[in-house]
Amino acid sequence: METLFNDAIIRAIKKTKMPNLKLIATELNLTIEKAKKEEIISKIMEQMETKSIKTKINILKKTNTSFAIHVKDVISNNIPVENIIDTGICLPLDKLMNTPELCSKFTNECSLENKNDKIISPDCVNKQTQGLYVLTIRKREEDVDYIVKIGSFAESQGMKKRIDSFGGGNYDTGSATNKWFQSFVKMAIEQDYTAKFTYYLIERQQKITILDLFDEESEMMPYITRPLETQLFNKYHELNHNISPIFGANCL
Repeated sequence: METLFNDAIIRAIKKTKMPNLKLIATELNLTIEKAKKEEIISKIMEQMETKSIKTKINILKKTNTSFAIHVKDVISNNIPVENIIDTGICLPLDKLMNTPELCSKFTNECSLENKNDKIISPDCVNKQTQGLYVLTIRKREEDVDYIVKIGSFAESQGMKKRIDSFGGGNYDTGSATNKWFQSFVKMAIEQDYTAKFTYYLIERQQKITILDLFDEESEMMPYITRPLETQLFNKYHELNHNISPIFGANCL
């Protein structure tokens, strides 16, 4: 685990611009007056070597330095879920849902379980409408849900069919994201975590009228979740100090 995180921290620092580098240096009590960028990075690296992973992450958080660990690396390196949570990189769900607007929208939940080596939801209502979801995990007997993924689903899917499509990760032809979903949630459940989706069904969106290729009027439901998903990601990054969900290392 340490190698994976240290490599990611080094990459993050090397990509950081001078204002943030100076903030990191200040957190480390470094004297960097008139020092060039390469020299500052070198001093930071030297000091960071003496710190624990959690301390390094806290320094990146305090300085809003962009950082991400990808779920595929968690899986391939067999990193225990508890170790990921302990670093502090996963934002608790209640911190994201900290406004009346979000609380009033993300009112639906469905649990996940491993049945015959496939992650399913035994209690997701089959309702075909577009929306947004947040995937979280929680250690059994504890009360904090940690966010690992944010996403959306189309009108034709609804939440239930989106979960069904994640099942494609059990087959060779499945997408990489669906395979990571299956592997990670199975791993979390095996390690005494529960998993669930908290989601928002966008049911008040009105159809619009367009002209088709033959200039005939046609009604359609506009797919509006992409800008809303981006808005939710931006809110997440703001609250989590520019640290992405593990399913979302490419979303900074």
